Amino acid sequence: MSEDDFLQQVDQAARNWTGEGRGPDQIAADFHLYGHSKRAEALDQFDEHLRKLGSVEGDLRGYSRLSLLRRNLGKAHSTLIKAGR
Repeated sequence: MSEDDFLQQVDQAARNWTGEGRGPDQIAADFHLYGHSKRAEALDQFDEHLRKLGSVEGDLRGYSRLSLLRRNLGKAHSTLIKAGR
């Protein structure tokens, strides 16, 4: 599964949930609105996809973009936990 496939799945899930699509920037902007368990589940899904993507050669750019997004979401999650959310 490529980075584009994963982002399309995320976009489709967002469309089903809200009626409109979401890109990586919008996902990061809305991440703090999720509850603790939903954030943790989303991070686990990112980790699983990054493991799969990391084993495929030639998609270094996609891996880099997703791992940066994952890192930023992880920092936001940690900050929210420290704040009691």
